[in-house]
Amino acid sequence: MPATIHQSTKFAFAREQYFAVAHGHTLLRLTLGACGGQPGGAIKTATASDFGAAPVFRDREALTKAMRRGVQNLGGRAQDVNIEIDGKGRRFGEIALAGSREQLIEALRLLAEQMEDHLGRSFDSAHDSGYSDLRELYHDLHHTEGEPVYLSDGVYLGSDGRLFE
Repeated sequence: MPATIHQSTKFAFAREQYFAVAHGHTLLRLTLGACGGQPGGAIKTATASDFGAAPVFRDREALTKAMRRGVQNLGGRAQDVNIEIDGKGRRFGEIALAGSREQLIEALRLLAEQMEDHLGRSFDSAHDSGYSDLRELYHDLHHTEGEPVYLSDGVYLGSDGRLFE
């Protein structure tokens, strides 16, 4: 199944940005800018989805491994993928590339399709493992992984997507 590319407005600092969806999950983000003084950008594994978009693939380790394999299959090196940590402590893979807007969007699509092939059965288990909308909400709101999020009126949201008092 081909990956679909959508324009994103998730990050205010990025002039132009996109995300790739494959097999019902947001896998990657592309932020356009410059790479070594040339037109370019960065492709990153997604840690949070855009409002109303497909949920992110939650197994970050499998996602970064699939990114490294996909980069290799497309002629790059696994070590070209840097592992970073975002402001909420979530690990993600990132690769910086030079190229035009069109070239980078095509690279985003090709990499997402490579990753979809590598993730294979992981998509099915993600759908079957209880990844609910509330679990997605937890990952968007939490400050410390594993700590419950206070919602309102004494109600908390756990990392498993369950509500409790």
